[in-house]
Amino acid sequence: MSILVDYKHSLMKTSKIFAALGSLVWLVLCFQWFRGTRNIPVLEDLPSQGRPDRDPALSVILAARDEERSINESVTSILAQDYLGPLEVITVNDRSTDRTGGILDELATRHSGRLRVSNVDSLPAGWLGKTHALYAGAGEAKGEWLLFTDADVVFSPDCVARAVRYAIDNGLDHLTLPPEILCKSVLLRSFVAAFTVVFEMTQSPWRARDPEAREHVGVGAFNLIRKEAYEQIGTHRAISMRPDDDMKLAKLLKGHGFKQGAAYGVGLISVEWHQSLPEAVRGLSKSMFPGVNYRIDTTAFSVLALFLTNVLPAFYLFSPKTTGTLCRINILSTILVYAHRGRHLGEGLPWWYALLHPIGICVFIYAMLRSATTIIVNGGVEWRGTRYPLQELRASAPAPQQAHAATK
Repeated sequence: MSILVDYKHSLMKTSKIFAALGSLVWLVLCFQWFRGTRNIPVLEDLPSQGRPDRDPALSVILAARDEERSINESVTSILAQDYLGPLEVITVNDRSTDRTGGILDELATRHSGRLRVSNVDSLPAGWLGKTHALYAGAGEAKGEWLLFTDADVVFSPDCVARAVRYAIDNGLDHLTLPPEILCKSVLLRSFVAAFTVVFEMTQSPWRARDPEAREHVGVGAFNLIRKEAYEQIGTHRAISMRPDDDMKLAKLLKGHGFKQGAAYGVGLISVEWHQSLPEAVRGLSKSMFPGVNYRIDTTAFSVLALFLTNVLPAFYLFSPKTTGTLCRINILSTILVYAHRGRHLGEGLPWWYALLHPIGICVFIYAMLRSATTIIVNGGVEWRGTRYPLQELRASAPAPQQAHAATK
């Protein structure tokens, strides 16, 4: 009996130590986040710049597969841009089985000359559906700049003009805008908020602009790229089997020495990412494990780190002495992060969502584990009616030695 008591006491003591250490790590990350996000502007808040000598030709490329619910609003918002330069919209209907094709054909008839619809009837070997569709659309593009976006993103009328002007004024080859994510339920919104905060703290998007830093950032909702740079990195062909194509496209651009930048797109672009929490978890299953190059050790480390820094401290809020103090500071710092995001971005997220942060992180952890287990057990990724074998997906990921070298 005494052995059991001693074991429980030892386990509790160890748990408290890890909670304290996790809180310290989280405080460091929060401090870096506060310093870093000051360097990411809210594009809508920037003063309007003078018009350039000319607005470069822009091609907006959108891939759609079974997007009848959102495609009309998305494409219509792109066509309604007040961009003064030549603007073409290329939509790629990727083997849709719903009314997506019909809706696009109707829009193309009403906007003849501005909207082109390209239909993909079969998927070539060695490609994911989305990367192939974007590649096919880019192959038809005539613009000096390419804007890759998704079929559920809604643009404000001045979004494109502001983004192109900002990219040119700052000498960028690539600009990405994280969108405002619309959520219907409290739990889904809590999960999205936790996911966003962790993404920013781990990926440090404010460092993407530093040519000496290894950090890079790309968001599928809005990737604006100079066509010349896109072609020099090998187009989407270089990442043909990457489910995390947006981040890998950004990594290629950064690795080739092109200048990259990020700005918050709140007020300019929005997307209803998913309609429910289970749908969001299922959606992430295709990209989270690929995001760590299908490495089980990296997944395990990430899950442990998330638990120690964001979940375990919540169990020791009322502990005495140092551990309790650090855990309370941990929660307070999270509240300040949420409050700052709400004020700085104007996204209307109440500070008290920070109290749901540990729950959102638990869902995040579950999504990571689900992504790894489903891909391994199923022997690949199955998404929107197409199955991609794990062996082919892994072949597109860098070897551990290459991945390690790329981070130096």
